[in-house]
Amino acid sequence: MQFRQLTVVGVGLIGGSFALAARRAGIAERVTGWDSREVLDRAIQLGVIDAADRAFEEGRPSDADLVYVAAPVGAIIEFLRNAGSSLNPGAIVTDAGSTKREICRAALESLPGHVRFVGGHPKAGSHNSGVEHADADLFRNAAYALVVNESSDESQDAVDRIADVVRGIGARPVTLTAEEHDRAVARLSHVPQLMATALAGSVLESDLRLAGPGFSEVMRLAASRWSVWQDICRTNADEIGAALDEVMTVIGQMRSSISSGDFATVGTAFGDANGLMRRFQMASERDLRKESTGD
Repeated sequence: MQFRQLTVVGVGLIGGSFALAARRAGIAERVTGWDSREVLDRAIQLGVIDAADRAFEEGRPSDADLVYVAAPVGAIIEFLRNAGSSLNPGAIVTDAGSTKREICRAALESLPGHVRFVGGHPKAGSHNSGVEHADADLFRNAAYALVVNESSDESQDAVDRIADVVRGIGARPVTLTAEEHDRAVARLSHVPQLMATALAGSVLESDLRLAGPGFSEVMRLAASRWSVWQDICRTNADEIGAALDEVMTVIGQMRSSISSGDFATVGTAFGDANGLMRRFQMASERDLRKESTGD
């Protein structure tokens, strides 16, 4: 057991899955949660958490020495700004937010000095939502970003401890700065979402009877909820804007090549894309082998 009590703030799909994975790995002696009473009752009934942690709503100190905040970005920031008086000295707070710069800034500005914060982002999820779909295997073999703050040895110790937790739930810790994280996910996650949404808008009048599995695969992201994505777009607008500019430049070049009959250039673009996917698949397989051998 690394921690006496884990409190999960936001016991939905991600928070509930973390609670189950942490319980299975023996990361905490006791697993509690904070959410609406309805969600907490359901989470207790399903065995996801042991009990509710009422400290944050009652404004008293929590017994948690590990707090995992799994909520939309705006809600995470609000929690960090308001929860200081309910956090124990020496407690580690980490989160699962999809952007990191504003969250880390709020933690630095608002959390008391006796609390350590490690920004996190699991690259795992599901089209389902809610604690009913919590799965202890959700994070298995998934990349898990951890934000490094090299300002003190104490901060590095907290990162090392959370990295051990991440390995314990079956994920692969990837350490980087908040700026590096937001730059990367703008291109690897946020722009793909916006492109799927834009494509959906462009085919609203099309005959969907002719849509095949390729269309379905590309359009999966179009089912995402704006209630989740509005905070992501707001807190990473600069990097998303730059990434969209890059994609628009490439699309413009491809359109020009097709219009002019320069199909060799289009073919080269396909070759480059195929090469990227091969490298990605090889890297994924290599990571899986390392995970299975413990290297």
